[in-house]
Amino acid sequence: MFCAAVRQTQFLAPARAVGVRHRSGNNRNNKKIIWATGERTVPSDQPAAWSTGEVKHPQRLDCPLGNKDHYPKQMPDGGLQYFGFQYYPRVPGEEDPPCEPTPLHLVTRVKCLKKKPWWDKEIMQKIGLNKKRSDIAILKNTPEVNAMLWKVKHLVKVTPIRLPMNQLEDLDPRCCFLKEDGEFSIAPTVKVEDAYFKEDAKLVARKWDRDFVDRHTRKNWDYPWQIKLC
Repeated sequence: MFCAAVRQTQFLAPARAVGVRHRSGNNRNNKKIIWATGERTVPSDQPAAWSTGEVKHPQRLDCPLGNKDHYPKQMPDGGLQYFGFQYYPRVPGEEDPPCEPTPLHLVTRVKCLKKKPWWDKEIMQKIGLNKKRSDIAILKNTPEVNAMLWKVKHLVKVTPIRLPMNQLEDLDPRCCFLKEDGEFSIAPTVKVEDAYFKEDAKLVARKWDRDFVDRHTRKNWDYPWQIKLC
């Protein structure tokens, strides 16, 4: 079969696939490679690289940079073209309800990554949700991020973060709280002073560390007759 594939290259015709290389069969002693570029054959001194004939064309960019078109776009087959992905509504002519987009997303993982393909795990690693299921990620509401979330929409839950109006200037982070439903609340009453985080010196002195507990329990195991029962 391999020899037959070599003989077929004797009648080398202009190939449509750009980048296919064949060994010239007209002269067995000729070590040059002929490139089939579609219109003409160009000899090359590069070493022979045999292939199965399959050509991998450069794919289109998922998120082309500088693309500032208006989305969604109507496709001939009834789908909607968004930035980086295509969406086919269940009902033809379905339109999104009017809403004001939020600048941030609260992303949580809802499924396990076990037995999932590597491309899903790679995206989850970029987001930062590849460890504990209780972890959360706050991402920007940009076309590039939304196109990435679309590929793992079966693994995550996206909640828009609702920010209060006219209260984001000179904000103290200790007065803020982000709820699970995406509400970002600001309450000065929940502010915790730094003095409350300091531990009492008396309690620290009486605290048993792990090494002390291990040595004490090991001593009781090695010398049980020294244990005071009362």
